[in-house]
Amino acid sequence: MPRKLWHLFNRWSAKQSTLNLVKIFTHDGHNYLRFPKEVNMPLERFSMSMALLERLSSGLSGNEMESILNEMEKALSAGLGNPKNAALMGTYIHIIRERQDTVIHRDLLLNIAATWVLRDDEDPYIINPDIHKEKLDVFEAMCKEGSHDFFTRLAIEPLTPLMSMSAEDFQTLWEYNVQQQRKLIAALTLLDTHRDTGRTKPKRS
Repeated sequence: MPRKLWHLFNRWSAKQSTLNLVKIFTHDGHNYLRFPKEVNMPLERFSMSMALLERLSSGLSGNEMESILNEMEKALSAGLGNPKNAALMGTYIHIIRERQDTVIHRDLLLNIAATWVLRDDEDPYIINPDIHKEKLDVFEAMCKEGSHDFFTRLAIEPLTPLMSMSAEDFQTLWEYNVQQQRKLIAALTLLDTHRDTGRTKPKRS
């Protein structure tokens, strides 16, 4: 092994040993490891993990929340004096509140896992966007194969109830949340057609 690569390998191994990482599975020639506890996580990963866990309680991804806020702004711009637009605002608020109680967002779970799980060639102290995306792709492919080891074998204390689910129950939950994402997109698309801009529609000949 070239001296530079040997130095990098030794430095990575030293970091790994101080963090007490635990191997959870091997996939496509890479070992995937987890932090034993959140207190072992470097600050950057810990901060991202806490932000994702906080967002998980909303039942909405960042992109979904942004889409809803954009639609609410459109309704405001069109004028709440119009009953249709006022009703739309009420509907968007209902959607946000309802998802807090009914949806555990799969995309957020994937990102939480990609934050907690380290691939054997990445720096534990830095979140590399490219490797993070590659891990998301791997986890997505594992989901399609019916495997959720990348998530269920993590030791995330706030998510203990999810970790203790049977494989069948977790798959059911996963599929339910995929359906809820699709329904949200369909609902926002439909609601957009009900916004009244106050413009006169052209008469049909």
